[in-house]
Amino acid sequence: MRQYVARDYESRAVEAARRVLLELTQVLGEYEEMIAVVGGWVPPLLMPGTGHVGSMDVDLALNQEPLQEVRSETLRTLLEQADYYADMKKNFVFYRNVMLDDGGNPDPVVVEVDLIAAEYGLAGKRRQSQRVQDLRARKARGADLVFKEGLVKRVPVEGRSPSGAMIRAHVRVAGPVPFLVMKANALAGRDKPKDAYDIWFLLKYHRAGLEGLTRAVAMHANHGLVNEALGILSEAFADVNHKGPRAVAGFRELQPGTDEYDRVCQDAFQLVRFVLDNLR
Repeated sequence: MRQYVARDYESRAVEAARRVLLELTQVLGEYEEMIAVVGGWVPPLLMPGTGHVGSMDVDLALNQEPLQEVRSETLRTLLEQADYYADMKKNFVFYRNVMLDDGGNPDPVVVEVDLIAAEYGLAGKRRQSQRVQDLRARKARGADLVFKEGLVKRVPVEGRSPSGAMIRAHVRVAGPVPFLVMKANALAGRDKPKDAYDIWFLLKYHRAGLEGLTRAVAMHANHGLVNEALGILSEAFADVNHKGPRAVAGFRELQPGTDEYDRVCQDAFQLVRFVLDNLR
């Protein structure tokens, strides 16, 4: 499986995904309070203008229990009416074809939208997905926390839709605590350097600062999922040569043995250790 690095995100795919994210605020607007953005779009939405690379797909967490009460149309109907189409094999994935009309490749950019839900609740433990209305959402550890009171943020967004029309809206986004929990579990479960980069970026650039973020985590440190995630981070960032710091530097395509590689590894290690050590 290809390992994407930072320069891969300097692409039309990121612009197309951002347009889809903006469009979804309109398409799924009637369910706004039951949906939140998670994954790689969280840092640039929480911290606009800080230089995060963004994401080439869109991850949406669904609060599955209240969503069982259907409003005027189901999620599937709303998506299909807006030209989203389901993956025939991965039933929690939808796609949107985006024509950027920017003088680049004339073919559409295909943007993946992943629907995510908590591990527990309506589905049995063995199932990999939850049924939500007339579709399914992939189970993800930590998604339980996204909709806990005070842990989701509502932020303004502005930009173009896939049609090119300007959109100004608000989007609900996972706050720092559920974001760190979900990214820690992703870091443990797959070999994708961007997971470590996203964690590092949040800790380095969040406007609350390290002390503010540490206080936010401390308020929930007794929660089982939070405590588990802290253990994952402690192992991944145990020292500058462990998986976490090396993945951050690798995502940025820094060469081992260079001063910049060593500096970034040290920075990533120290940021995570600050949070962990100040939770004791």
